[in-house]
Amino acid sequence: MGFSVPKSFLDLPLEIQFLVFANFDCARDLRALALTCKKLRDAVDNDGWRRFVERSFPSLSIPIPNGNRHTWKQLAESLTWQGRCWDRRALQFQVLLHSPQGDDVRRHQARFRGNAGYKGLFHSVVDAHFDPATHEELVVWGAGEDIVARYRERHGVDKSSKSTWHRVNGRELGFRAAYDDVNSIKIVNHHTGRAVVTGRHNGTVSLISAEPGHFGQPISELKFTSPDTSETTTAAEPENLSSLDILQHGAETRIAVATRNSLVIFDLPGDIAAELEPSATFDLKTEIFSLNTSRLSRARWMEQGETIALALSGSPNPLRYLSLTPTGITHHTAAKNATITAQFELKNNGNICPNSLEPVYRSGGSRTSLLLSAWRDGTIRLQDLRTPSPFDAVYQDNVDPWVDAEALMTYGTERFVAGGGDGLTVKIFDFRWDRPYHHTSGLSCLNRTPFPAPSQAFLKNPASSAFGNEKCGQGRACHYHEFSKHIYYRPNAKFYLSRSLINSSASIWSLARGSDISPNFYIGISGGVIEAGLEPCPNNYPPDQLITDPNFGFPDWRGRTAEGSGYMSRQVSPALMEIGDGYAYKHNDRPILLPKLKDCGGPPAWTGSRLELSKYHRLDMNYQMESDFV
Repeated sequence: MGFSVPKSFLDLPLEIQFLVFANFDCARDLRALALTCKKLRDAVDNDGWRRFVERSFPSLSIPIPNGNRHTWKQLAESLTWQGRCWDRRALQFQVLLHSPQGDDVRRHQARFRGNAGYKGLFHSVVDAHFDPATHEELVVWGAGEDIVARYRERHGVDKSSKSTWHRVNGRELGFRAAYDDVNSIKIVNHHTGRAVVTGRHNGTVSLISAEPGHFGQPISELKFTSPDTSETTTAAEPENLSSLDILQHGAETRIAVATRNSLVIFDLPGDIAAELEPSATFDLKTEIFSLNTSRLSRARWMEQGETIALALSGSPNPLRYLSLTPTGITHHTAAKNATITAQFELKNNGNICPNSLEPVYRSGGSRTSLLLSAWRDGTIRLQDLRTPSPFDAVYQDNVDPWVDAEALMTYGTERFVAGGGDGLTVKIFDFRWDRPYHHTSGLSCLNRTPFPAPSQAFLKNPASSAFGNEKCGQGRACHYHEFSKHIYYRPNAKFYLSRSLINSSASIWSLARGSDISPNFYIGISGGVIEAGLEPCPNNYPPDQLITDPNFGFPDWRGRTAEGSGYMSRQVSPALMEIGDGYAYKHNDRPILLPKLKDCGGPPAWTGSRLELSKYHRLDMNYQMESDFV
């Protein structure tokens, strides 16, 4: 039987071609292949871009395309664009500050006089959702006893988006400042359309409409059952709410509500019900609280609802999980990895940051037992709740190691964002797991290491190693491509945001993003919300090219707020500091050389070869200096 050797790439079976598509290092090469002929263009468009995206960004939750506004080619273009911005720290910020008028002014002033025992601005909690099919984004936040929503619809490249604002006035509904403030808010899909679940300090949990024409209209009230008396808790005797979390799996929506002593589960029905009774109530006071001072501070769904992670305050074992079974619950203390504990000299003293619990998804799915949590010793710990996992790791700011994080937000296993603890600072951490995609792979070869050399407190410079060629070839990468993937040249970063705000003592209370493919995210702060957007500095002003995500970005995202919204916008001028490789070290208390604090500038007035080299710089042009190239 004869065997015919393929004469060209076109003659190879599709299965072999697809393997080639999936293993391209950069989108540029796949695009070049698609331009060679119509047959290859069709193959790349039909399946090549999908395989490239799935291979390059395996841990992100990627929505399956369903129309011309959302294709695999667009996903590849946007995700590679976003990856470059993240790696180069190309982030810009805008703050939306509450601007009280009329009666709002008196309520605003009452907070500072100590009304209801509370002083200062409201603590904003925020959630967001982006629909790639309609290109509409919804962001909601609790502003004291009020609820604010902004709808924004993208109309295309270089076109203004359509924005509308809505507000639920808490005082008109009988809510008081401070005591009835919103402390938890989540967007859910409901059979009536979009909806918002809100929890207040006083224990009230409500489901309200999030459709623009009906925003704020009540759908259901969630009624608690006291575990001690088995009687429905009256409105006059609510149990203070600690947190709420949403699980949406298919058509099923479950809500986990944490109070001081109990965990309450609600299942949203398929029809409209004015009042919802719990489907399960678990009294934790006698089950797992070992001290009278212990309390439940946070509950997060994991493993498609089979497990709930708990953060306890005032307990020697603050990280727990509950396994939900048909006959009830079983509770466990999170497994300890003795090797990791000894390596990082961890002290399990019960000081966890309760609002920081964040599940970590490895393959873009909805099932995981990996949990990220921040602790009062400044560490951020990745732990498998069930076993001493080989994925366990401990992260830390190597420059200011004792500052903790109040809020965490993950992007698969690519990176995570940490906020709070030391005022208005946002930290970008790399998980340090192997990544299949690096934006530097799309750059031409360069016979030098990445520049400028980072300030690393503990990590050894790999430049003395004898690897790398002048140009890529013969199975070896050039100097630039080899070293640019090394974690030494990819330090974590901290953005300082307070210097351009009037209230420099504000803190970060929550983080939210619309989806894994959104080029922006939101930061809940004292008195307002900060929007962060991926946006590289242009080569010149006015810009001669698009500087927002070409498919999912809002070109006018840093615009004025709508008249009558009760908010004013202001651009935030960040300063950047690189904070080391991000791993915790035993001896991280020793004095180290403080890295430079770089102000957000603008396009440097360079010409010639140095401007050409700017794309090889580790940071965005906002943070580049001419001396970096010498």
